[in-house]
Amino acid sequence: MKVRIGAIGPADSLKVIREVADNDPRIELIEFKYFDQEELTSILNKHRYDVAKWIFSGPTPYHYCLELGLITPDEASFPPLHGMALLGTCLKVMQDYGRFVEKMSLDTVNEHVVHSLFSEYQLNNISFELSSFKGYTDHNELIDFHVSNYRAGKSELALTCLLKVYLELKRLGIPVYRVVPSRVAIKTIFDILFSKAQSHVYEKQKVAIIGVDLFYEGRVSKKTVFSFEENRKVLELQQELLRLTKMLNGSLIDKGSGTYFIYTTQGDYELLTFNNTISFIAEEINMRTSLQFHIGIGTGYTIYDAEQHVQLAFEYASSKEDCKVAFVNEDQVFTNLTDLKFSYESNYQLPEYWRNVLKNHKYKETIPAKIYHYVKLKNLSRFTSEVTTTLLKNTDRNTRRILNEMEQMGLIRIVAEEKNLGKPGRPKKVYELVIEEKVK
Repeated sequence: MKVRIGAIGPADSLKVIREVADNDPRIELIEFKYFDQEELTSILNKHRYDVAKWIFSGPTPYHYCLELGLITPDEASFPPLHGMALLGTCLKVMQDYGRFVEKMSLDTVNEHVVHSLFSEYQLNNISFELSSFKGYTDHNELIDFHVSNYRAGKSELALTCLLKVYLELKRLGIPVYRVVPSRVAIKTIFDILFSKAQSHVYEKQKVAIIGVDLFYEGRVSKKTVFSFEENRKVLELQQELLRLTKMLNGSLIDKGSGTYFIYTTQGDYELLTFNNTISFIAEEINMRTSLQFHIGIGTGYTIYDAEQHVQLAFEYASSKEDCKVAFVNEDQVFTNLTDLKFSYESNYQLPEYWRNVLKNHKYKETIPAKIYHYVKLKNLSRFTSEVTTTLLKNTDRNTRRILNEMEQMGLIRIVAEEKNLGKPGRPKKVYELVIEEKVK
C-alpha cells in the first residue's frame, strides 16, 4: 500500500521532507510550497482531498490551518522542532562562533519542553528568551520579539522556525539561524500518517450487514407457511434484495422466517448511500413489494460482531414506534435512520477542478462523483472500464461512453492499454484520475 501525502512548507523545509520521502517506498509525496500564510487557504481549498494525509513543515502553518478549519488533527501533523532540530541548530551556532553562546532568542516552541530538554542534557548555561507558542502568531510579532531582545542585549542571536522571520531578520542585520525539522522527526511523522491512512482503509473494509426482518400487522413474522399472495410479495422482496446486494457487491443469505442478511463492507455501504439514504431505499422497496419490514444495519471488525449488532438493531427498531431503520456500529452506538433526509457525506469531496469542469460543461455530477469516490475509497491508482461497469451496474457500451465523455472533459486520462490475451475485441483502456489542470 502506497499512501499519497501532501507536504506544505517553505522550500528549504520541503527539501528535507522530500529527501526523507524518497527513501520511504510507502510514501508518494506531493509538495506545496508557500511563503505567505494567505497562500495556505488557497492550497487546502483546492487540494485538501487530493491526498490521504498532510505533513506541515512546522507548528505555525499547521495551527493557522487548524484555527481556520482548513484541516483537522486527524488529517495532518508536523514534525516537532524542539528536539534534535533545535539541538543540532545550537551545535551549529557553537561551531560557527567557535565558542559557547549563552544568550539566544527562540520562537514558536513549547517553553516547558525547551527547558526540560536543556536541563536533561545539563545545558542550563544557555539563556533563552522564549516566545511561547500558543497557536498561530503573526510574523511581525515574532520579528519584533527577536529585534527587541537583540537590541536590548538579552540575546546575541536569534533562532527562528519561520522562513519569513529568518529573511527579515537577516535583512535587518540581526544574526539569525533557521531551525528546520530533523530527518528523524520527519520519518516519525511519516510513520504516524501512514498508520492513520492505513487505518482509514481498514475502516472502510469493516464488515457491514444490512438485515431485513419482515413483520405483519405490527408483529415480527416467524411464519413458515405463506399464502399465494404473500409468497408472491416475498419473491418480489427477494428480487429487490438481490438487486440491492448486487449494488453492494455483497452476498445475500436467507436466514429463514422472513429474515434476510446482506453481507458487504463499510466502504460499499457508504458508496451505496452516497446518493440516497438507506431510509429512502427502504421506502422504494416497500412501495414495490407492499411489505412491511424493519431494516437493521450492523458493522463490526468480524462477521460475528456485525451479526450481533444487526440483531440489536432489530430489537431497537421493534421497541421504537417511529423506527423502521436502525443502525448499530462496532461501538454499539444506536442510531435511528428512519427520518434521515440528507445523503451520506463522504470523507472525500470533489476537487475544485472537477466541480468547475462539470459546471462549465453543464454535466451532472452524480456519475463522475461516484467514480471519483470509488477510486479514492479503493485506493486505486489506475482503473479500467470493467471496474466502472461493475460500480455503475451499467452496460459496457454505456460505460465506455461515460468514460469517453469524462476523458474529453479532462477529468480522466488514458495511461495504458491492456491487450486481451487470446481473446477477440479491442484492448482495454487503463485510466487514472486527473486532479488538476496541467499547466501548458
